[in-house]
Amino acid sequence: MRYARRWPTSNMKNDPERYTVQKIHVHTPDISTLFLTAQDGMPAYVPGQFINVYFPETNTPEGKAYSISSAPCEKAFAITVRAIGEFSNRLCALKPGDTVYTSLPYGFFYPEHEDSDLVMLASGIGITPFRSMIVAAAANRAKRRIMLFHSVRTAADALFRDEYEALRKDLPGLSLAYFVTRDAEAPAYALHRRMNAGDILPGIANPEHTEFLLCGSISFTRDLWRELRAKGVRQDAMYTEAFFSN
Repeated sequence: MRYARRWPTSNMKNDPERYTVQKIHVHTPDISTLFLTAQDGMPAYVPGQFINVYFPETNTPEGKAYSISSAPCEKAFAITVRAIGEFSNRLCALKPGDTVYTSLPYGFFYPEHEDSDLVMLASGIGITPFRSMIVAAAANRAKRRIMLFHSVRTAADALFRDEYEALRKDLPGLSLAYFVTRDAEAPAYALHRRMNAGDILPGIANPEHTEFLLCGSISFTRDLWRELRAKGVRQDAMYTEAFFSN
């Protein structure tokens, strides 16, 4: 297992990168995508990596980590943020033209093999690194099978769903499954309950040639990892990225 709990690093405060907010797309009242630009050009990154964001005047001098939701093939460089705490509320309140200080992209949350089947398991805002991976795979017309499972509180939280549906013409191996937990009813495309390992494993044709990527809260990644291990999924085939609310 490659476990990538996102801890801030010291290079944030000592040598931050400076970006300008170009535009903001509001998905829901508490989720926004910030599109960033830099005078010296955008950094190189791998789908699945993240950046630390730093506000010098806050009580979190070490910064906070946010997955990159854009793909390297796109002109935009973006992070998608849920406003659930002091730091993320400050990010979502930024306006075009404001300045943001960040680290360079880093992290190791991505598959090790180019031809393996992928199972992507996300809860809530944990979908963001998978958007980067799926867009990149579609741009490359990847032949691999990609199975996305997304657990959300409400149907409005199923970020990028329409975009994923549109990308299936370039990525025919992409399948989508959604789980809605708090709405009174689930839409036709979703199940009205929590996700579990029994939802995932029956559709896997070649377990020995499949990599599992889990991203979400610590409890989500921990519990689902344990379920998958109990059902025989190899530890070295699972990569997890867990985060605290921020």
